[in-house]
Amino acid sequence: MPLEVRALVERDLPEFLELFTAVAAERLWIATEPGFDAGARLAKWRAALRDDRGISLGAFVDAAPAGQLGIFPHEEYGHVIGMYVAAEHRGRGIGTALLEAAFAWARGRKIPSLSLLVFPHNERAIALYRKCGFVQTEYYARDAVRQNGEVWDSILMTKRL
Repeated sequence: MPLEVRALVERDLPEFLELFTAVAAERLWIATEPGFDAGARLAKWRAALRDDRGISLGAFVDAAPAGQLGIFPHEEYGHVIGMYVAAEHRGRGIGTALLEAAFAWARGRKIPSLSLLVFPHNERAIALYRKCGFVQTEYYARDAVRQNGEVWDSILMTKRL
């Protein structure tokens, strides 16, 4: 399983949109659910590629997309991470590799901390984030309304670099 983590470029985006769509269809791990505007998502990612205040990192296994991590500036939380990994690659070190690359990128830019939001039921992700040095800094009850009407809590986690 040759793993490569690198900054994404424009030509990578369509394949990562397919992966993002598959993870969204699971309706468990990320805030986005099916029915999102794929064109708007691609436009947002293209704009992010041109913004040097953040980065989009892709993990490739055997040259195929396996996971993505984006870092972007956020008015309230500083620099925020969003990450997802393909179902068939979870538990194989992809998330750790993406996070290590993110930490290196952020340290190189003297960014003091990174934050992320995670759903409380995503225990594997929370364990990974803790292992990598993130700590819970806030708990938001009833934070995310799902398409089925459920309302989920969110946890804000932060890592000082």
